[in-house]
Amino acid sequence: MRAPLPEDEPARLAALHDAQVLDTAPEEDFDDIALLASEICGTPMGLVSLVDTDRQWFKAKIGLDIEQTHRDMSFCAHAIHGHELFEIPDAAQDHRFADNPMVLADDGIRFYAGAPVVLDGTHSVGTVCVVDHVPRELTGAQRRALRSLARHASVQLELRRYARHAGAISDRLRHLDRMKDSFLATVSHELRTPLSSIRGYLEMLLEDDFDAETSRRFLSVMQRNSDRLLRLIDDLLLVARLTEEGMQMDLGEVDLAEVTHQVLSACRPLADHKAVKLRDRTESPVPARGDARRLGHALNHLVVNAIKFTAAGGEISVDATADPEPELIITDTGVGIPADDLPHVFDRFYRSTAADQMAAQGPGLGLAIVRSIIDAHHGTIRVHSEPGIGTTVRVTLPR
Repeated sequence: MRAPLPEDEPARLAALHDAQVLDTAPEEDFDDIALLASEICGTPMGLVSLVDTDRQWFKAKIGLDIEQTHRDMSFCAHAIHGHELFEIPDAAQDHRFADNPMVLADDGIRFYAGAPVVLDGTHSVGTVCVVDHVPRELTGAQRRALRSLARHASVQLELRRYARHAGAISDRLRHLDRMKDSFLATVSHELRTPLSSIRGYLEMLLEDDFDAETSRRFLSVMQRNSDRLLRLIDDLLLVARLTEEGMQMDLGEVDLAEVTHQVLSACRPLADHKAVKLRDRTESPVPARGDARRLGHALNHLVVNAIKFTAAGGEISVDATADPEPELIITDTGVGIPADDLPHVFDRFYRSTAADQMAAQGPGLGLAIVRSIIDAHHGTIRVHSEPGIGTTVRVTLPR
């Protein structure tokens, strides 16, 4: 009789696979458990068995040569239905196992006892079991010892899982520490550069008497650097608010074509300064539901980012379409994004290799903010890029 699936089967398999022990090499700790089980119970076979989706696999085995058996023939598949020891004194007399090929075989199984190996205090993923070719029963002391060995096997699996998770956490912390150092260095540079410029022009204005035209030119440079500082501080504050409380939205009917017109008008002076063509390909209204200010903020970041990485003579186009869903498409002929950088472009404080090589301004917050805005609209953002050819960004919103 094939054992029915446990009620917690999906979670049980998830716990087993998370332990990452299936199909691993023999280990002394588990071999010792199987050996002790066999010696204490006086049986020719002692096993540490793990029950997978359609097989039972032996992490450790004494007195057995095979690596695994089909789950349909498994005694352990019955034992994992609870946390108590499962004992079959004579399999040939038990209707669940009497016609099992492993029982009917020459010198087949007659006696079985298995104590479940439990992970997370809940899920029985296998057993420490003993097998004999003759009928028998365990003593009370042998049953207690088998349960103790099963608990020891559970601890060994948990320790391996915790060690792996601790290693992953440690790697993540080291990565975050490197990101923090990089972020602090970048922000420090982003703050110092415009402040140094403003301070230098102020010192010149205070020390010398310049004509009105020169003074206005100095003040214009100071104003641009002040705007740059304000944008950086606004982005930092926005990221902090998103982390603490999520994004507040003012939803309403939005025309993506109108949002595009406004953003491109604001970005055109920067594009002209870099000799980059900005093309507005939107024509008819593209209705959507969203926060017009937030969507404008997101599109502005995307367009400014495209301008940064597009050389003089290049082109950036923005299109808005209504079918099948409202969508913004930003295409540039810039330097492109290497494949290794693509999965990380929306990470906070991440700066691509191209950004570092081109000494592009910004601490790596713009695209992270864009992603947060689009996520808050329950939309999607996809990036396709080829180095040396250009990048296309598609922002899709629910209808």
